[in-house]
Amino acid sequence: MSSKTPELLHAVTVHTSSDTGYVLEELFPSVELFTSSYFDRDDNIARLSIYFENLEEARATQALILEHLEQWKEDFELGPCEVVLEEVKKQDWSESWKAFFQVSKVSDRLVIKPSWEKYEAKPGEVIIEIDPGMSFGTGNHGTTKACLQFIDSGRTDAPQSFLDIGTGSGILSIAAAKLGCSPVDAFDYDEDSVRCAKENLELAKVDQVVNAFHQDLAVYQAPHTYDLVVANILATVLIEFADIIVTTVTRAPASRLIVSGILTDQYPAVLKAFEARGFVEVEQRTIAEWTSGILKFA
Repeated sequence: MSSKTPELLHAVTVHTSSDTGYVLEELFPSVELFTSSYFDRDDNIARLSIYFENLEEARATQALILEHLEQWKEDFELGPCEVVLEEVKKQDWSESWKAFFQVSKVSDRLVIKPSWEKYEAKPGEVIIEIDPGMSFGTGNHGTTKACLQFIDSGRTDAPQSFLDIGTGSGILSIAAAKLGCSPVDAFDYDEDSVRCAKENLELAKVDQVVNAFHQDLAVYQAPHTYDLVVANILATVLIEFADIIVTTVTRAPASRLIVSGILTDQYPAVLKAFEARGFVEVEQRTIAEWTSGILKFA
């Protein structure tokens, strides 16, 4: 009697501490690597995995990660990292998410839930239902959570236009659209991220509200200004392209700019860059090692 060999994925996994894991989770997208991540702060462990159906692609990515880790150690405080190549049954991979991805209320109104969890929305709550895939975050990372909280608090009853710079999975645009922002534009320099975002927008039934597109921030020219702009990208990118980012924000008392993706010790430099361009801080929020700020024109 023979049995069918289970379908396998090849996983490149970085095993490290939770502190280092949070740093790497922000750095990987800068080199077009998108991970599925698991964190346990109590035990101080993190696993960041990228999955492939092709073994050669997995091996090439393992080598690429090892190369980048050596470079990043020169600029960031990274703990020990073990980069391993593993085989994972597709069924085991898809089921493993369910062990730790549960309903999470991330702001006053926003609740993130997986489709397999039952949850009865309370009055005023807005549900974002997602099924995390190979590169779709769950909203629990410090930068994403702070952005979601700021988007919620920054919303007014009047219609607001919204721009999502470096959209990634699209979760921030989904939240903005669900909270009533319109129009909503979202872009990313990585084509795979845009493709992923469009799928998520469709699943969330906001694809008719959100316009997601491929764009390099370095040459971006906004067709108009926006009432609420979020830039959840690396601190170095925020500073380098501050001149472009500020042109996207409407010069009005109620307009806001959210800057995120910033390690706490880098936040003063980011804030200084935008203060030099006419902004003042409304509020800052630190979650784990990451500090985000909501700014307005002075």
